Amino acid sequence: MLYSCTKSFISALVGMAIEDGYIDDIHQPVLDFFPDYRFQNVDQRKESMTLADLLTMRSGLDWQEGVPVYQEMMRTTDWVAYVLNKRMAAEPGSRFRYCSGCSHLMSAIIQETTGMGTLEYAQSQLFEPLGISNYSWELDGRDIPNGGWGLQMTPRDMAKFGYLYLNKGAWEGQQIVPADWVQDSIQAGLAVGGGVYYAYQWWVY
Repeated sequence: MLYSCTKSFISALVGMAIEDGYIDDIHQPVLDFFPDYRFQNVDQRKESMTLADLLTMRSGLDWQEGVPVYQEMMRTTDWVAYVLNKRMAAEPGSRFRYCSGCSHLMSAIIQETTGMGTLEYAQSQLFEPLGISNYSWELDGRDIPNGGWGLQMTPRDMAKFGYLYLNKGAWEGQQIVPADWVQDSIQAGLAVGGGVYYAYQWWVY
């Protein structure tokens, strides 16, 4: 069980989806990815929230990370609506607030944009090239892989992902994750205290 290391896989898939042309860039407003929804508590701040804000845990949403909010979200049939119906607590990009629900939104964005679903995209573009086949991924009520903590795989396959990043996204001569995305993902991002930083769904020490 990878728990929150699942988030780093979601980050990789976002970078790959940008490279493949499914997503324009990290500056796209989050609400634009879900045109069929009518979310609650929409204001200028929520409308300005971008994919970059999700990646760096600076969404501005009033999210209280922990078991109670996990349980409440998991009791709903639509996790996307649950997260994006929340009120805004701050201007997007202004402060760090760890948010597993925001990571799930990115899984949903991959699901919406690729036309093949997050799981299928991960299988064909990331797992198969790395020879990863023994895994499972928890789904929400709309069959979207849980972007916050739902992935399970063997230690050896987990090590492949680490080795992929050590080699700037390349695997056996093939560029799997864009090299510049790898660099942006693991360079020192926002300082969160104690010599720790947070970049694109990666803790940086």
